[in-house]
Amino acid sequence: MITAVLKFEISNKFSEWEQAFYSHQPTARAAGIFELFHGHEPGNEHQVCVVVHALSEQHMEKFMEANSAAIAASGHILESTNSQIYVN
Repeated sequence: MITAVLKFEISNKFSEWEQAFYSHQPTARAAGIFELFHGHEPGNEHQVCVVVHALSEQHMEKFMEANSAAIAASGHILESTNSQIYVN
């Protein structure tokens, strides 16, 4: 099991991104990815942080690749993503 800290930019309002994020949670949970936290920087709702548990880094990368269109449609600027992985 890993914990991943993902920091990235969004192109829309945080509330709009968050709605899309919530709507995709059943798909993520079914894939073994569980959200622990999400939020934005104080004073900058375009800089987002998401913390998740996943089975492995490869498992998470596979999920992100398979769902990249939906993730991008949420407002997530994919090329801005910075990931830090921690092993439990």
